[in-house]
Amino acid sequence: MESVVVYTGKDLRRMREEGGCGHWTASAIRVEAAEYLVCVRNRREQWAAMDYEHGLAFLIAKISGTKASPHAARITIEFSSYAILDVPGAWQLLAKGQRFPVAYLETDELFRRLRLKEDDLDWQPLVGEPPRIRVAEGGTPMLPAPDHAELTTGGFTKAIVDAKRKLAESLGIASEKIEITIRL
Repeated sequence: MESVVVYTGKDLRRMREEGGCGHWTASAIRVEAAEYLVCVRNRREQWAAMDYEHGLAFLIAKISGTKASPHAARITIEFSSYAILDVPGAWQLLAKGQRFPVAYLETDELFRRLRLKEDDLDWQPLVGEPPRIRVAEGGTPMLPAPDHAELTTGGFTKAIVDAKRKLAESLGIASEKIEITIRL
């Protein structure tokens, strides 16, 4: 079985926000048939996260599917769980330094080259996705209605903070300038 290796500037927080690792020019059929996704840090973009050294494999994930990207003819790779890696020089090791940022490799070969054993990895579920903001008629951002558990456990407070942060980023203003009113 195959696995997918991508050369990305995005970190795990951004992948959570986007609902996966994207936005790739890749075959959805081939990616959906693959077992694992390995993310290798690419720091060559201005917007790239600077958390890991360039070329380091920092994450392996169990692929759960793909979805269309908001960018034409591209996909986002969805995953259900992940483990953190620390393998320097991985892009050269796995993709021989190719310029195209998506590579495919037989899973056995991938694990051999990275010196990994699946049972030794500390798999974490991809949980706690931030709420998706949708826009109602008239351009008013709306969050999904909270359930009772969220209201009593503080999850709703986090949702508000996350929503304010996302709105502030998209509008280019400070989050302190955003007020959210909720009518229950």
